Amino acid sequence: MKSLLVFFAAVLAGLISADMFVRSWHGFLECAASFVLLVQKKISSQVFFYRLMRSVPFTILFLLLLILCFKVYSSVLGYGREELEQLGYFIGAVPRTGYYLVSAGRMIDAMFKP
Repeated sequence: MKSLLVFFAAVLAGLISADMFVRSWHGFLECAASFVLLVQKKISSQVFFYRLMRSVPFTILFLLLLILCFKVYSSVLGYGREELEQLGYFIGAVPRTGYYLVSAGRMIDAMFKP
């Protein structure tokens, strides 16, 4: 019974950490796209700073939450060392990351619209 609970905790941790990674990565890509648009003079500096003020806080927030999630999951709770836990984490992380990869092209194209 305990193994089943640990497995579901690993699935949940995989899903949550993958979501935080995707959101943080998306914010970073949005910052990079804004910088490219500024260099190409497709957006003004005011729009550039507006975009940064919108994406940088979320990038930092989700990156810090991701670090906290790993710290709690591995150091505090001591999970992630057994094969069943690693499998559960993988099962939780893959669907969220896969969904992002499927829709990433459309989202990145939207970032480059002035």
